[in-house]
Amino acid sequence: MRLQCLAAGLCMALAVDAHAQTVDELYSQGVKARQEQRFEDASTLLRRALSLQPANSDTLVQLGFAELGLGNLAAARTAFSNALAIAPDYADAKFGLAQVEFRSGNPAAARALVEPLVTQQPGNQEAAALLTTVRAALETERDAAAAATAAKPRRAEGQATTARSDAVAPLLDEARRLRTAGQFAQAESLYRRALSISPRNTDILVALGLVAGFQQRFDEADRFFSAALAIDPDQFDARLGKVRLAIWRGDVARARQMIDGVLADVPGNTEAMVVDARISMLERDYAGAEESFASAAAADPANAEALVGLGDVRRARGDEVSARQAYENALLLQPDSVEIAQRLAAAPPQKWRLDIGSELSELSAGLGNWTDSGIGLSYRATPDTVLGARMRVATRFGRTDAQIEGRIDHAFAPSFSAYGVIAGTPQADFLAKFSAGAGASWRAIESVGGIGPVFLNLDARYDLFDATENTTISPWVQAYFFDERLGLSARWVHSENDRGRVADGYVLRADLTVTDRLRLFGGYSDAPEISEATLIETRTAFGGVSFDISDDLTLLGSYANEQRPTFERNIFGLGLAVRF
Repeated sequence: MRLQCLAAGLCMALAVDAHAQTVDELYSQGVKARQEQRFEDASTLLRRALSLQPANSDTLVQLGFAELGLGNLAAARTAFSNALAIAPDYADAKFGLAQVEFRSGNPAAARALVEPLVTQQPGNQEAAALLTTVRAALETERDAAAAATAAKPRRAEGQATTARSDAVAPLLDEARRLRTAGQFAQAESLYRRALSISPRNTDILVALGLVAGFQQRFDEADRFFSAALAIDPDQFDARLGKVRLAIWRGDVARARQMIDGVLADVPGNTEAMVVDARISMLERDYAGAEESFASAAAADPANAEALVGLGDVRRARGDEVSARQAYENALLLQPDSVEIAQRLAAAPPQKWRLDIGSELSELSAGLGNWTDSGIGLSYRATPDTVLGARMRVATRFGRTDAQIEGRIDHAFAPSFSAYGVIAGTPQADFLAKFSAGAGASWRAIESVGGIGPVFLNLDARYDLFDATENTTISPWVQAYFFDERLGLSARWVHSENDRGRVADGYVLRADLTVTDRLRLFGGYSDAPEISEATLIETRTAFGGVSFDISDDLTLLGSYANEQRPTFERNIFGLGLAVRF
């Protein structure tokens, strides 16, 4: 095996200028990202625009809405307030600030901002809808206060409980509606008000745990579920909430252990069956998951979550027609559900992938150029199995070799996958006549606090040339940091041939996710190559970029500099990946 390809083969990306140069371009891209709900990208672009033109009220307003999308109320408040300082009559800024006040639990302040806006702009439907919600919250607040004021100290405990229930019920109904619509911050505000009226209500504590979890505040969610269980150790929804929390944190083994305990206590409970099916999906037991979802839906036809799960598992195994039917049935039960609507709006999963790439190597010392091009097609046959084929054409010093390769990848479990590959080169001049390889990857450590996961990997390959046989073994470790935005890997490479020649080396690499669409990588390798019976010292520095033009198209580019004892090699790579 040619070990320089271990480094050069890592270098696929397109050197594109992903950074707009003008305020107008940055603003336009930021607005587009916000409209596509890529709020983090939108915030980054709009802040760059503000660094070039700080007093731009339009940019400040768009930044405020992007921060609202991220749930950063303080940052959104600052942006809208700064916009109003520049343009005091800016209606969108007032509307945005009203949303901030309402989500912060200040409905009176929100009304003071949005009420005049509705009067000035009677056709503004968003402002009118917000005013309606604000007024309903204020009315509920007044009812709760009136109920508390009217309560007499000497009345019976049963009467006090009834009054509290009467005050809490409308809050919970509205909070439930907001939660279903995906408005978790607003729902949380109402749940907290309800809890202040009924502090030992375990249903409210569980609901707060769920909305905190939906907003990825997992530690806070855990505290709410624990508080409910401290009041009532047998509180079913709190126990189920703990299981959901384990799923959200990626601890599938713990989730499985807990749901088995829940089902042992309440066999046949449809909510528990749905969560059990979700865990089965994570365990890649799709048949078991579909059976559990279907059983839950049959036992409780009004269980929208069971129907959504049924759609998810059918979509995962490629039955898009049946999946959409399940989603549509779920939407009839919950017509305001943003989650279900998003599933129906999503494109079917892509099963095919086409990869095209080419490398040009410039050799020093007047040795000319090498080329190495390839085209590959892969197909996801099942959610766990991918089949692929590739054609490679390479030139060296006026000679050309064409190699055909077949590959299979399979995930045996959420934390373990493996692959196998075979390749052949008819009438080979310099590539291996026959190659066979295999490898495996184990997710050894899960992500905790933004650090991880950590993968342990092993690759092995056998190459048969005209005059010799080479065997290469390469164990390597890969770790992620900062919520998987930074990945670092270290690979040891050991190669030897049947004539006793041995080569050892290493490859170091870093991968950085700059935005959801832009990724960079770079690294260095010192991995001697065994070519036929010759040991060649090689040192390579490499880097590149990949940029997602769309969800279906990725452009790739790379550069590598390889130092050999007799010449220097500069490698330029271009490519693209198309999913369909």
